[in-house]
Amino acid sequence: MEISADICGGSIQVVQVLSKSAVEIALRKDSAADLKQWFHWKARAPRGAPAEYRIVNANEAGTPQCWENYQALASYDRARWFRVPTTFDGRTLVIRHAPAQKVVYYAYFAAYPMERHRALVARAEGSRRARVTSVGKSLEQQPIDVIEVGKVGGPRRKVWIITRQHAGETQGAWLVEGLLGRLLDERDGLADALLDRAIFYIVPNMNPDGSARGNFRTNVAGRDLNREWSDPGEQTSPEVACVKRAMHETGVDLFLDFHGEEAAPCAFAIGCEGNPSYSARQRELERRFCMDLASRDRHFWPDYGYGPDDPGKGDLRIGNNFIGEEFDCLSITVELPFKEGGLHPVHGGALSFSPDVAMHLGRVSLETIGSVIDEVRGENVL
Repeated sequence: MEISADICGGSIQVVQVLSKSAVEIALRKDSAADLKQWFHWKARAPRGAPAEYRIVNANEAGTPQCWENYQALASYDRARWFRVPTTFDGRTLVIRHAPAQKVVYYAYFAAYPMERHRALVARAEGSRRARVTSVGKSLEQQPIDVIEVGKVGGPRRKVWIITRQHAGETQGAWLVEGLLGRLLDERDGLADALLDRAIFYIVPNMNPDGSARGNFRTNVAGRDLNREWSDPGEQTSPEVACVKRAMHETGVDLFLDFHGEEAAPCAFAIGCEGNPSYSARQRELERRFCMDLASRDRHFWPDYGYGPDDPGKGDLRIGNNFIGEEFDCLSITVELPFKEGGLHPVHGGALSFSPDVAMHLGRVSLETIGSVIDEVRGENVL
Protein backbone atom coordinates (compact mmCIF):
# COMPACT_ATOMS: atom_id res chain seq x y z
CA MET A 1 0.00 0.00 0.00
CA GLU A 2 1.26 3.47 -0.94
CA ILE A 3 -0.24 6.74 0.29
CA SER A 4 0.53 10.21 -1.06
CA ALA A 5 -0.82 13.66 -0.25
CA ASP A 6 1.34 15.13 -3.03
CA ILE A 7 -1.70 16.00 -5.14
CA CYS A 8 -3.68 19.19 -5.60
CA GLY A 9 -5.58 19.71 -2.37
CA GLY A 10 -3.83 16.78 -0.69
CA SER A 11 -3.66 16.73 3.09
CA ILE A 12 -2.74 13.81 5.35
CA GLN A 13 0.26 12.56 7.35
CA VAL A 14 1.32 8.93 7.54
CA VAL A 15 1.92 7.85 11.16
CA GLN A 16 2.81 4.19 10.70
CA VAL A 17 2.10 1.26 8.43
CA LEU A 18 0.46 -1.49 10.49
CA SER A 19 0.39 -4.17 7.80
CA LYS A 20 0.10 -4.62 4.05
CA SER A 21 -3.55 -3.61 4.29
CA ALA A 22 -3.72 -1.19 7.25
CA VAL A 23 -2.13 2.16 7.98
CA GLU A 24 -2.38 4.82 10.66
CA ILE A 25 -2.62 8.37 9.34
CA ALA A 26 -3.31 11.78 10.86
CA LEU A 27 -5.16 14.93 9.94
CA ARG A 28 -2.80 17.76 9.06
CA LYS A 29 -3.15 21.39 10.14
CA ASP A 30 -3.88 24.17 7.68
CA SER A 31 -0.62 25.59 6.34
CA ALA A 32 -0.70 28.67 8.60
CA ALA A 33 -3.45 27.97 11.13
CA ASP A 34 -3.97 25.59 14.03
CA LEU A 35 -6.96 23.83 12.48
CA LYS A 36 -7.49 20.26 11.32
CA GLN A 37 -10.47 18.91 9.39
CA TRP A 38 -9.87 18.34 5.69
CA PHE A 39 -8.26 15.18 4.35
CA HIS A 40 -7.48 14.06 0.83
CA TRP A 41 -4.97 11.52 -0.39
CA LYS A 42 -4.13 9.14 -3.22
CA ALA A 43 -3.60 5.45 -2.50
CA ARG A 44 -2.13 2.61 -4.50
CA ALA A 45 -3.24 -0.81 -3.30
CA PRO A 46 -3.97 -4.25 -4.78
CA ARG A 47 -7.24 -4.31 -6.68
CA GLY A 48 -10.00 -5.94 -4.64
CA ALA A 49 -7.92 -6.27 -1.46
CA PRO A 50 -9.57 -4.87 1.70
CA ALA A 51 -7.72 -1.83 3.02
CA GLU A 52 -8.08 0.01 6.32
CA TYR A 53 -7.12 3.64 6.89
CA ARG A 54 -7.11 4.76 10.53
CA ILE A 55 -7.14 8.54 11.11
CA VAL A 56 -5.85 8.48 14.66
CA ASN A 57 -6.41 12.14 15.58
CA ALA A 58 -9.91 12.59 14.15
CA ASN A 59 -11.08 13.69 17.60
CA GLU A 60 -8.84 16.77 17.23
CA ALA A 61 -10.83 18.04 14.24
CA GLY A 62 -12.25 21.53 14.47
CA THR A 63 -15.74 20.03 14.60
CA PRO A 64 -15.35 16.49 15.99
CA GLN A 65 -19.11 15.86 15.94
CA CYS A 66 -18.81 15.95 12.15
CA TRP A 67 -17.81 12.27 12.19
CA GLU A 68 -21.14 11.07 13.58
CA ASN A 69 -23.10 9.33 10.79
CA TYR A 70 -20.31 10.29 8.39
CA GLN A 71 -19.07 8.26 5.42
CA ALA A 72 -15.87 9.26 3.58
CA LEU A 73 -15.79 9.70 -0.17
CA ALA A 74 -13.67 7.82 -2.69
CA SER A 75 -13.04 8.07 -6.42
CA TYR A 76 -10.93 6.40 -9.08
CA ASP A 77 -10.78 9.49 -11.32
CA ARG A 78 -11.77 12.45 -9.06
CA ALA A 79 -14.81 12.97 -11.29
CA ARG A 80 -17.20 10.29 -9.98
CA TRP A 81 -17.30 9.95 -6.20
CA PHE A 82 -18.97 7.44 -3.89
CA ARG A 83 -19.26 6.85 -0.15
CA VAL A 84 -17.25 4.12 1.58
CA PRO A 85 -17.79 2.46 5.00
CA THR A 86 -16.51 4.69 7.80
CA THR A 87 -16.71 4.43 11.59
CA PHE A 88 -15.73 6.70 14.48
CA ASP A 89 -15.11 5.53 18.05
CA GLY A 90 -14.71 8.97 19.60
CA ARG A 91 -11.02 9.19 18.75
CA THR A 92 -10.16 7.35 15.53
CA LEU A 93 -11.94 7.55 12.19
CA VAL A 94 -11.62 4.25 10.32
CA ILE A 95 -12.21 4.01 6.57
CA ARG A 96 -12.52 0.50 5.12
CA HIS A 97 -12.58 -0.13 1.39
CA ALA A 98 -11.71 -2.86 -1.09
CA PRO A 99 -10.96 -0.81 -4.22
CA ALA A 100 -11.96 -1.99 -7.67
CA GLN A 101 -8.94 -0.19 -9.17
CA LYS A 102 -5.28 0.00 -8.17
CA VAL A 103 -5.38 3.77 -7.68
CA VAL A 104 -8.05 5.40 -5.55
CA TYR A 105 -8.54 8.86 -4.06
CA TYR A 106 -10.14 9.56 -0.68
CA ALA A 107 -11.45 12.87 0.64
CA TYR A 108 -13.53 14.48 3.38
CA PHE A 109 -15.87 15.59 0.60
CA ALA A 110 -15.42 15.18 -3.14
CA ALA A 111 -12.23 17.03 -4.06
CA TYR A 112 -12.40 19.82 -6.62
CA PRO A 113 -8.80 20.26 -7.81
CA MET A 114 -7.50 23.39 -9.47
CA GLU A 115 -7.32 21.69 -12.85
CA ARG A 116 -11.09 21.22 -12.72
CA HIS A 117 -11.48 24.84 -11.63
CA ARG A 118 -9.39 25.98 -14.59
CA ALA A 119 -11.45 23.82 -16.96
CA LEU A 120 -14.63 25.46 -15.63
CA VAL A 121 -13.19 28.93 -16.20
CA ALA A 122 -12.07 27.93 -19.70
CA ARG A 123 -15.57 26.70 -20.50
CA ALA A 124 -16.96 30.08 -19.50
CA GLU A 125 -14.35 31.86 -21.60
CA GLY A 126 -15.50 29.84 -24.60
CA SER A 127 -19.14 30.85 -24.17
CA ARG A 128 -20.72 33.73 -26.05
CA ARG A 129 -22.64 34.55 -22.89
CA ALA A 130 -19.71 35.01 -20.54
CA ARG A 131 -16.59 37.03 -19.91
CA VAL A 132 -13.85 36.17 -17.43
CA THR A 133 -11.99 38.88 -15.56
CA SER A 134 -9.19 38.52 -13.06
CA VAL A 135 -10.05 41.17 -10.47
CA GLY A 136 -6.94 40.57 -8.39
CA LYS A 137 -4.37 38.07 -7.17
CA SER A 138 -4.12 35.79 -4.18
CA LEU A 139 -1.14 35.95 -1.84
CA GLU A 140 0.58 33.31 -4.01
CA GLN A 141 -0.30 35.26 -7.16
CA GLN A 142 -3.10 33.07 -8.42
CA PRO A 143 -5.87 34.94 -10.26
CA ILE A 144 -9.15 35.65 -8.53
CA ASP A 145 -11.46 35.03 -11.46
CA VAL A 146 -14.91 36.54 -11.82
CA ILE A 147 -17.14 34.95 -14.45
CA GLU A 148 -19.57 37.56 -15.73
CA VAL A 149 -22.63 36.12 -17.47
CA GLY A 150 -25.18 38.32 -19.22
CA LYS A 151 -25.45 41.66 -20.97
CA VAL A 152 -24.07 44.78 -19.33
CA GLY A 153 -26.39 47.76 -19.13
CA GLY A 154 -30.10 48.30 -18.84
CA PRO A 155 -32.15 47.69 -15.72
CA ARG A 156 -30.71 44.24 -15.05
CA ARG A 157 -30.20 43.23 -11.44
CA LYS A 158 -26.67 42.45 -10.26
CA VAL A 159 -26.34 38.94 -8.83
CA TRP A 160 -23.08 38.04 -7.09
CA ILE A 161 -22.30 34.40 -6.27
CA ILE A 162 -19.13 33.28 -4.49
CA THR A 163 -17.83 30.05 -3.02
CA ARG A 164 -14.80 28.39 -1.41
CA GLN A 165 -13.91 31.17 0.96
CA HIS A 166 -13.08 28.10 3.04
CA ALA A 167 -10.89 26.01 0.78
CA GLY A 168 -12.01 22.57 1.93
CA GLU A 169 -15.71 23.30 1.50
CA THR A 170 -15.71 21.90 -2.01
CA GLN A 171 -19.47 21.40 -2.18
CA GLY A 172 -19.83 24.99 -3.32
CA ALA A 173 -17.53 24.45 -6.29
CA TRP A 174 -19.61 21.49 -7.47
CA LEU A 175 -22.78 23.55 -6.98
CA VAL A 176 -21.41 26.46 -9.00
CA GLU A 177 -20.42 24.06 -11.78
CA GLY A 178 -24.05 22.95 -12.04
CA LEU A 179 -25.37 26.49 -11.82
CA LEU A 180 -22.95 27.87 -14.39
CA GLY A 181 -23.54 24.98 -16.77
CA ARG A 182 -27.23 25.80 -16.90
CA LEU A 183 -26.67 29.53 -17.12
CA LEU A 184 -24.40 29.08 -20.15
CA ASP A 185 -26.78 26.68 -21.92
CA GLU A 186 -28.25 28.62 -24.85
CA ARG A 187 -31.05 26.05 -25.15
CA ASP A 188 -32.27 26.63 -21.60
CA GLY A 189 -35.35 28.83 -21.51
CA LEU A 190 -35.04 29.64 -17.82
CA ALA A 191 -31.48 30.85 -18.31
CA ASP A 192 -32.58 33.00 -21.26
CA ALA A 193 -35.37 34.61 -19.27
CA LEU A 194 -33.13 35.19 -16.27
CA LEU A 195 -30.39 36.84 -18.31
CA ASP A 196 -32.97 39.28 -19.68
CA ARG A 197 -33.46 40.48 -16.10
CA ALA A 198 -30.10 39.97 -14.41
CA ILE A 199 -26.36 39.87 -14.90
CA PHE A 200 -24.34 37.37 -12.88
CA TYR A 201 -20.90 37.78 -11.34
CA ILE A 202 -19.61 34.39 -10.20
CA VAL A 203 -16.42 33.75 -8.21
CA PRO A 204 -15.91 29.96 -8.36
CA ASN A 205 -12.95 29.98 -5.97
CA MET A 206 -12.25 32.73 -3.45
CA ASN A 207 -9.31 30.86 -1.91
CA PRO A 208 -7.20 29.22 -4.65
CA ASP A 209 -4.04 29.08 -2.52
CA GLY A 210 -5.73 27.25 0.31
CA SER A 211 -7.45 24.97 -2.19
CA ALA A 212 -4.19 23.93 -3.81
CA ARG A 213 -2.40 23.44 -0.48
CA GLY A 214 -5.11 21.28 1.04
CA ASN A 215 -6.20 23.76 3.70
CA PHE A 216 -9.63 23.37 5.19
CA ARG A 217 -10.61 26.87 6.22
CA THR A 218 -7.86 29.46 5.77
CA ASN A 219 -5.72 31.14 3.14
CA VAL A 220 -1.91 30.93 3.23
CA ALA A 221 -1.73 33.78 5.74
CA GLY A 222 -3.88 31.76 8.11
CA ARG A 223 -6.87 34.07 7.64
CA ASP A 224 -10.47 32.95 7.61
CA LEU A 225 -11.64 34.93 4.59
CA ASN A 226 -15.21 34.93 5.87
CA ARG A 227 -14.07 37.08 8.80
CA GLU A 228 -12.28 39.66 6.65
CA TRP A 229 -15.05 41.54 4.84
CA SER A 230 -15.26 44.63 7.01
CA ASP A 231 -11.55 45.43 6.65
CA PRO A 232 -9.61 43.11 4.31
CA GLY A 233 -5.85 43.64 4.24
CA GLU A 234 -3.83 43.59 1.04
CA GLN A 235 -1.08 41.63 2.80
CA THR A 236 -3.39 39.21 4.59
CA SER A 237 -6.63 38.81 2.62
CA PRO A 238 -6.25 40.35 -0.85
CA GLU A 239 -8.72 37.76 -2.16
CA VAL A 240 -11.55 39.49 -0.30
CA ALA A 241 -10.22 42.99 -0.94
CA CYS A 242 -10.28 42.64 -4.73
CA VAL A 243 -13.74 41.06 -4.86
CA LYS A 244 -15.10 43.73 -2.53
CA ARG A 245 -13.74 46.46 -4.83
CA ALA A 246 -15.36 44.78 -7.84
CA MET A 247 -18.69 44.64 -6.02
CA HIS A 248 -18.58 48.35 -5.32
CA GLU A 249 -17.93 48.97 -9.02
CA THR A 250 -20.96 46.94 -10.16
CA GLY A 251 -23.34 47.16 -7.22
CA VAL A 252 -25.08 44.16 -5.66
CA ASP A 253 -28.81 43.37 -5.70
CA LEU A 254 -28.59 39.72 -4.64
CA PHE A 255 -25.69 37.92 -2.98
CA LEU A 256 -25.21 34.18 -2.40
CA ASP A 257 -22.21 32.64 -0.63
CA PHE A 258 -21.99 28.83 -0.71
CA HIS A 259 -20.25 27.01 2.15
CA GLY A 260 -19.96 23.55 3.68
CA GLU A 261 -21.29 22.67 7.14
CA GLU A 262 -19.61 19.89 9.09
CA ALA A 263 -22.39 18.65 11.38
CA ALA A 264 -25.63 19.43 9.53
CA PRO A 265 -27.75 16.70 7.89
CA CYS A 266 -29.02 19.05 5.16
CA ALA A 267 -28.48 22.25 3.23
CA PHE A 268 -29.82 25.40 4.87
CA ALA A 269 -29.62 29.18 4.69
CA ILE A 270 -28.27 31.92 6.94
CA GLY A 271 -29.67 35.41 6.50
CA CYS A 272 -28.46 38.70 7.92
CA GLU A 273 -31.17 39.28 10.52
CA GLY A 274 -28.64 40.55 13.07
CA ASN A 275 -27.56 43.49 10.92
CA PRO A 276 -28.20 47.01 12.26
CA SER A 277 -30.27 48.04 9.21
CA TYR A 278 -31.99 44.66 8.63
CA SER A 279 -35.45 45.37 7.23
CA ALA A 280 -38.81 43.66 6.94
CA ARG A 281 -38.22 43.65 3.17
CA GLN A 282 -35.01 41.66 3.55
CA ARG A 283 -36.72 39.26 5.96
CA GLU A 284 -39.53 38.58 3.51
CA LEU A 285 -37.14 38.11 0.60
CA GLU A 286 -35.13 35.61 2.65
CA ARG A 287 -38.31 33.73 3.53
CA ARG A 288 -39.44 33.57 -0.10
CA PHE A 289 -36.02 32.46 -1.29
CA CYS A 290 -35.80 29.65 1.26
CA MET A 291 -39.32 28.35 0.75
CA ASP A 292 -38.91 28.32 -3.01
CA LEU A 293 -35.56 26.51 -2.92
CA ALA A 294 -36.95 23.93 -0.49
CA SER A 295 -39.76 23.21 -2.96
CA ARG A 296 -37.19 22.40 -5.67
CA ASP A 297 -34.68 20.22 -3.78
CA ARG A 298 -35.43 18.10 -0.73
CA HIS A 299 -31.85 18.39 0.51
CA PHE A 300 -32.51 22.05 1.40
CA TRP A 301 -34.48 22.52 4.62
CA PRO A 302 -35.95 26.00 5.18
CA ASP A 303 -36.39 25.62 8.94
CA TYR A 304 -32.95 24.25 9.81
CA GLY A 305 -30.20 26.56 11.04
CA TYR A 306 -28.18 28.05 13.85
CA GLY A 307 -30.94 30.36 14.99
CA PRO A 308 -31.10 34.12 14.34
CA ASP A 309 -28.52 36.60 15.59
CA ASP A 310 -29.79 39.10 18.13
CA PRO A 311 -30.92 42.36 16.50
CA GLY A 312 -27.97 44.63 15.82
CA LYS A 313 -25.46 41.95 16.87
CA GLY A 314 -24.62 40.52 13.44
CA ASP A 315 -20.90 40.07 12.75
CA LEU A 316 -20.12 42.43 9.87
CA ARG A 317 -16.80 40.69 9.26
CA ILE A 318 -18.85 37.87 7.69
CA GLY A 319 -19.49 38.11 3.96
CA ASN A 320 -23.26 37.85 3.78
CA ASN A 321 -23.75 40.18 6.76
CA PHE A 322 -21.38 42.78 5.34
CA ILE A 323 -22.91 42.67 1.84
CA GLY A 324 -26.47 42.79 3.17
CA GLU A 325 -25.63 45.85 5.25
CA GLU A 326 -23.45 47.61 2.67
CA PHE A 327 -25.83 47.17 -0.27
CA ASP A 328 -29.19 46.83 1.51
CA CYS A 329 -29.87 43.68 -0.50
CA LEU A 330 -30.99 40.08 -0.24
CA SER A 331 -27.81 38.45 1.08
CA ILE A 332 -27.66 34.78 2.05
CA THR A 333 -25.09 32.18 3.03
CA VAL A 334 -26.13 28.68 1.94
CA GLU A 335 -24.54 25.88 3.96
CA LEU A 336 -24.14 22.47 2.30
CA PRO A 337 -23.59 19.23 4.25
CA PHE A 338 -20.50 17.03 4.25
CA LYS A 339 -22.17 13.98 5.69
CA GLU A 340 -24.89 11.53 4.89
CA GLY A 341 -28.13 13.10 6.08
CA GLY A 342 -30.85 11.58 8.16
CA LEU A 343 -34.46 11.17 7.13
CA HIS A 344 -36.23 14.13 5.59
CA PRO A 345 -38.46 15.63 8.31
CA VAL A 346 -41.48 15.93 6.00
CA HIS A 347 -41.09 13.61 3.03
CA GLY A 348 -39.10 10.83 4.68
CA GLY A 349 -36.41 8.95 2.80
CA ALA A 350 -32.70 8.93 3.51
CA LEU A 351 -30.57 11.83 2.31
CA SER A 352 -27.02 11.58 0.99
CA PHE A 353 -25.21 14.67 -0.23
CA SER A 354 -22.92 14.20 -3.24
CA PRO A 355 -21.41 16.22 -6.10
CA ASP A 356 -24.43 15.30 -8.24
CA VAL A 357 -26.79 16.61 -5.57
CA ALA A 358 -24.72 19.79 -5.26
CA MET A 359 -24.85 20.38 -9.02
CA HIS A 360 -28.61 19.79 -9.06
CA LEU A 361 -29.01 22.28 -6.24
CA GLY A 362 -26.99 24.76 -8.30
CA ARG A 363 -29.22 24.28 -11.32
CA VAL A 364 -32.47 24.74 -9.39
CA SER A 365 -31.00 27.70 -7.48
CA LEU A 366 -31.37 29.60 -10.74
CA GLU A 367 -35.11 28.92 -10.65
CA THR A 368 -35.25 30.27 -7.12
CA ILE A 369 -33.28 33.35 -8.12
CA GLY A 370 -35.77 33.82 -10.95
CA SER A 371 -38.64 33.67 -8.47
CA VAL A 372 -37.37 36.68 -6.48
CA ILE A 373 -35.24 38.69 -8.91
CA ASP A 374 -38.03 41.11 -9.87
CA GLU A 375 -38.74 41.83 -6.20
CA VAL A 376 -35.25 42.41 -4.79
CA ARG A 377 -35.49 46.19 -5.04
CA GLY A 378 -39.26 46.52 -4.89
CA GLU A 379 -41.04 48.18 -1.99
CA ASN A 380 -44.15 46.06 -2.61
CA VAL A 381 -42.58 42.85 -1.27
CA LEU A 382 -44.44 43.00 2.05
